[in-house]
Amino acid sequence: MRKPRGKRKNLVPSLLVFLCFSLFLLSSCSETQNSGSNPDKAPGSAEKRTSKSQDSFTVLNSFPHDPTAFTQGLVYRDGFLYESTGLYGKSSLRKTNPATGKVLAKTDLPREFFGEGLTIIGESIYQLTWKSGQGFIYGRENLKHKGSFAYSMEGWGLTDDGTQLIMSDGTEKLYFLSPESFEVAKVLRVKENGAPVPRLNELEYVDGKIYCNIWHSDDIVVVDPESGMVEKRIKLGQLREKLSLVNEAGVLNGIAWKSSSGTFLITGKNWSEVFEIKVGSASP
Repeated sequence: MRKPRGKRKNLVPSLLVFLCFSLFLLSSCSETQNSGSNPDKAPGSAEKRTSKSQDSFTVLNSFPHDPTAFTQGLVYRDGFLYESTGLYGKSSLRKTNPATGKVLAKTDLPREFFGEGLTIIGESIYQLTWKSGQGFIYGRENLKHKGSFAYSMEGWGLTDDGTQLIMSDGTEKLYFLSPESFEVAKVLRVKENGAPVPRLNELEYVDGKIYCNIWHSDDIVVVDPESGMVEKRIKLGQLREKLSLVNEAGVLNGIAWKSSSGTFLITGKNWSEVFEIKVGSASP
């Protein structure tokens, strides 16, 4: 009689261990299934999105750049660099030799205007100013003033898609304007992983995408002009390490597309060099 009772007493802890182990297995299976059922919250999914959203680049060349130029906009056309510089009393529009950095032509803005982004459509150069709500139009060949236009937001970056002007105002918004009437046809809000991307500044339109520099960073985001979604982020902080006058340099703020070579010319405020780079997804 004692033996059977002894066996029954020994079974209790065994059954408890078995039950606890079974519950642990069920809980583990349940957690695994829940993680797999929502890929947006799956471990590692954020890292995967981040790696996909970044793009690499290669530095091909560097050229001299005026370190006193407070660069606000940059455009490459037919072998020349056109540059808008800022600061009150120092703002200008310049045409330079990209290989030497020599200024070939220059038009100074009146002291009350702070130069900002620029773009070129046909034979006309369009240049923004910061807070005045007024932009200027110049002849491409001689940089002579030939008109002006008005807008209600601040002027930051400027580019075009061949038919419309595209401008930024320091927020997450991009404005599409007619180059004839300057009326706003569309406002695009830029988002990355569902969050707004503010401080959009210097712009360049390349192969159906809008390349936007983020003010106070050395990053460029590549934006779909229909959805406003950021498709790529290009981190160019390594360029700063290659500057000969690194301590004087401000933020990156010059993006010019060189279609003949499928490369970008990149500089910034008071940078001593312009860098020619090749970006992975930027080739035609």
